[in-house]
Order: sequence, then C-alpha cells, then structure tokens
Amino acid sequence: MTGETARTALFGTSEETTTGMPVEIGPLKCLLDGETIRAISWYGTEVVRAVAWPVRDQSWITLPQTVESESLDIRDGVARHQITFSIVDGALQCGLVATLAATGNVSVELTMTATRDFRTNRAGFTLLHPVEGVAGEKLDILHADGTLEHSEFPRLIAPAQPAMDIAGLRHEVAGVTVDIAFGGEVFEMEDQRNWTDASYKTYCRPLVVPFTYTIAQGETIRQTIAITLQGGDHDSTPAEARPLKLKANGTLPQIALAVEPGWLPDSDGLDRIARTGIGSLQVRIGTAIDNGFLAEASRLAAAIEASVDMEVVVPGAADPQRHLTKVAEALNSAKLEPATILVIPEAYLMSHQPSGPWPDGPSPTDCLEAARAVFGAARIGGGVLTNFTEFNRCRPNPATCDFVGHGTTAIVHAADDRSVCETLEALPFVFASVQHLGEGKPHRLGLVSIGMRSNPYGANVAENPTQIRQTMAKHDPRQCGIFAAAFAVGALDATLGSAVETIALAAPAGPFGILSRPQPVPRAHFDEHTDAVVYPIFHVVRAAAAMAGRMRLDLSDLPDGLCGFATGLTDAWDMVLANVSDRPVRLALPQPAAIRSLDTAAFADAVRDPDWLDNAEPSMSDEVEIDPYTVVFASAGGSAG
Repeated sequence: MTGETARTALFGTSEETTTGMPVEIGPLKCLLDGETIRAISWYGTEVVRAVAWPVRDQSWITLPQTVESESLDIRDGVARHQITFSIVDGALQCGLVATLAATGNVSVELTMTATRDFRTNRAGFTLLHPVEGVAGEKLDILHADGTLEHSEFPRLIAPAQPAMDIAGLRHEVAGVTVDIAFGGEVFEMEDQRNWTDASYKTYCRPLVVPFTYTIAQGETIRQTIAITLQGGDHDSTPAEARPLKLKANGTLPQIALAVEPGWLPDSDGLDRIARTGIGSLQVRIGTAIDNGFLAEASRLAAAIEASVDMEVVVPGAADPQRHLTKVAEALNSAKLEPATILVIPEAYLMSHQPSGPWPDGPSPTDCLEAARAVFGAARIGGGVLTNFTEFNRCRPNPATCDFVGHGTTAIVHAADDRSVCETLEALPFVFASVQHLGEGKPHRLGLVSIGMRSNPYGANVAENPTQIRQTMAKHDPRQCGIFAAAFAVGALDATLGSAVETIALAAPAGPFGILSRPQPVPRAHFDEHTDAVVYPIFHVVRAAAAMAGRMRLDLSDLPDGLCGFATGLTDAWDMVLANVSDRPVRLALPQPAAIRSLDTAAFADAVRDPDWLDNAEPSMSDEVEIDPYTVVFASAGGSAG
C-alpha cells in the first residue's frame, strides 16, 4: 500500500499530516509546525500545550496562513525559529521570531502589518495551558496595573473567563514553576474545555473590546510572550508500563444515531443500519416541520426497533406550546412516539455570553414547560442542541428536567489530527461538569463528532470543498477514514464513570454518516469504489451497540495513546481499543484473545463488507501492537454476554 493510499484509508484524504518537527535543546522540548509551537516540555513534563498565532475571520473561522519563508537555527543551546507569512492574499503581512534556550527560557515575538484595512474578530497570540496536572491548581495573575491576584485554574469548567486583565501568570505543573509574561496587548483566559479543547487558553484581545474590529492600512501590531521554566523532576527515566487489569465499573451507554433531513439511508442502507443493532434514533425537527422526513424516520425506527428521541427547534418568536402541539400532531401522523424530547428556541442555537444579553422571545425554560404540557408521556430534557459551551452558559434547572443533554464537535479551534485527539482528554471534564450542574440527572449526549453540525459562533459552518482539515467544517474528510472510528472509540471511552446513558456517535448517512453515500464534497476512495458501502466507523458503532447495557470493565490503566471500552467478565470479555496517537503502542492483554485489526491493510475489505467483523479471520494473541489512529477488536474467554 502506497503512502498516499494509506493516508486515504486513515484520514479520508491524501493531504499530508502535520505532526510537527521535534526540537530538543537540553531538557527543553517542543514541536514546530509552522503555525504553532506545540507540546513545550521541561524535563519530560508538558508545561505549555501550545503557543499559536491564529487570525480569525468575522465568523471565528481560522484563516489559512501562506508561509513565505521559514528558518531554524540551533547552536550553543539556543534554537531560533523565524517565519514570515501572509493572510488573505497579503492583506496582513506577518513575522514571527521564537527563541528557545536550554536554560528554560522561551520568547516569542509576533508582528502583523496591514497592507489594506483588515477586518478580524481576533488576530494574535494564544497560549494553551494543559489541563492534566493543572485543573484546580493555584494560579497567580499579574494585572496590567502591577497588582497580583491569587487564584486557581477551575476544576469544573468555567462558563466565563477565569482570569482577566493579564500581563503575567505564574503556576506549577508537576513541580515545574512556569512564569509567563505577555506584552503588546492585554490578555485574558477562557476555559477551552467548554469547546472540548483540552486546555485553558490565554489570548488577546479581551472580549470586552468590541469585535469585529479593523487593523487599519499601514498599522503594525507587535505582541510578545516570554516563558521562564524552573524546577521539576530531572530524572527522565520513563515510568514502567503497568499491566492491564480489568474490574467492573458501571454499564456501557446506549448507542444512538442522529438524523435530520438528508441523513437517512436508502432502501439498501436500511438493512445495513438494522445490522448495527443501535438502541436509539435521535430525530431532529428544525424550524420547519417536514412530514416527509418524519415518515422516513418512522420507517427507519420501526425497521431497527429503536426508541425515538426527539430534538425540536421552536422557530423565532413562535408560541412554544402552539408550535409543539403542531409537532405532536405531525409525529402522531408519522406514527413516531418519542421516548424523550428536548426543545430549544431558535435563538438559542447561537452562543451568548454568560452575562447576556439574552435573546427576546421564549426561553429554554418556556420550551421545557411547553414540552411537559404537550408530551406528557415522554421524558423531558433540559440543555441545548449545540455544544457544552452553550449548556454551561445557559444552564438548565435540574429540578425541572428528566435528563440533560447537548452535543460536541472536535474542530472549533483547531482541526489537525493531534488537536482533534486531544479533545478526547477534555470529554471527562465535560461529563463531570454536566453531572455536577445536572445534579446527577441522566446525561443523554447528542451527536459527538469531529465535524461541526451547526455553528453557534458565526453565520454558518465553514465550506470545505477540497476536503482538507478545516476548523468549523461540517464535512470533515476523516469521517470516511479509520480515524473517525478511532475517535468514536475515544468518545465512548470518556464516558467511563459518568452519568452518560446515551451517546450518538454518528448518523446513518450524510456528513456524519456510517454508510457510504454521495456527498456534495469529494470522498477519496468511496467516489471511485461503488462497492465500498460503509465507512470504518460503522464497525465501531455496530460493536458498541452490541455491547451497550452490559457490565462495563474499567480500562483506565491503558498506556498513553490508547483508549477503549470493554464489557463482560474479567476472564470473558469483549474489548474495542484505538490508538489516538501518532506512534505505535504495544499492549499486553490480560489473556489470549481473538483479535481483528481495523487498519490500513483491512480498510478495503472493511468498507465493502458490513459484516466484516464476523467474516474477518482473527489472530490469537495475548499481546497487540496498534498502529497510529487505528482500531482493534478483541474477544477472550468465549462469549462475554
């Protein structure tokens, strides 16, 4: 298999991946990729997740950078990295100089000059702090007037900025003291776990300053960041791998598929969806009631014998109870009986700051009360139809809800493979925060996806006609690749120990589908091979649906880079594992198991055969090596039941 073919199998695109160039200067390490300084570590401890310099447009979409020159010079314990780049056909001419020293000093300077009036929502430095070893820890904040504030990084996810008016920060990570000074602009911090980024982000400009704003023609902006690192554990001997031990921990959540117009299967696909055995169909009604769509959704729900969960948007300033009465009539005509329903006003599909102002018209509480009056037999939910961000900013009252819910997307702020996989680290924090805010009420997750279903932060999702890794895009090429299957494993892994009872990992068809169907964007491999009928994620959904509701086994001892879920007994189990890192990872299993690897070698067979999991010949082993971004299915001790 050629490199291009393997990339297509993994990522749904032959576009080269950007893992970054490793740089090591004494105990200081990082990755350079031209647009970011990533994973800055000191004596093996990650102290800064990234320093980046994005430029956002008026819908908060990151504008691409055209690199004009780049150089790296390393000598005498110092690395000097220089880049010049432009934005929007030269409208913004930029230069970056980064200096990294073995003494633990990092300095970065950015200049941006507008060659014509340039409109932006944000332009300049963002610094990402890791969350592991940082959440809940002490934080000293130096303000622009020289005063010092003693604070902490929030443990539960903060809806508003946990630190403002920042000129400097000091904190510790695993014994390393991290001092950061900011210049050229006033910075503030937001808790990026709201968007499932595994980081706290210190950025400029502050949100109190109006946006969109103009960088005037001829104006030059200069910003600086200086990082000083001290202390830490100088013993860099890697920790010895712990053996994988299995113990019971709850049950595996029910698996759902999300549907809206355009996402339903054709007649051939109906049988394939039925083979997955999913337990729930999440049916969304937008501002208009589409009777034809509801009739098709009803046929699918009946064919697969799944419960129906309704998501309803109340249009404009419509009276919620009157509109929901019409919805109830349409559902009755379509013979759709909802087991649950979550209703939101149209205005609340957009994001609003915690302090408001809030939209005029009906509120989410008004809609919940109307749903209770109209759909008395259904469980009524509180929450949102967008991301946890909006849930956290407009919190439902748990006393009025039977359950709480929201969705997630992985590409709000970054779309490279590493950043997408890092969002999996944030999901347990999201689920813990929902469990706290919902006072333990059941947590029913809507669509959990790489791509963006809708954009609460701008006019629309990003167009992605060439299928690159693009932030805020609905059509992400990785949905067609093994990568999306690995991501789905990671999302289900993150529910361990949470109140999540249902999770929608995909849709039947469309931009988040598990079935291959022509799309308005090109699909590598699938457009040329009509016999390729399912995407790799199909097999993860099918395996997870078969395991749903069973006794879950705790896999929290997995080595770095691996995630997974398992059900059964400690000596008779089914397990699905995924490598969400860019390096192979070896794992010793508790006992010999039948192993099927969903990797680049198996890709062609797996996308042709919906029953690949039944038909693929397993290997037997008590050890497995999993390649980057691939999935392994393992079963041991006979039926795990």
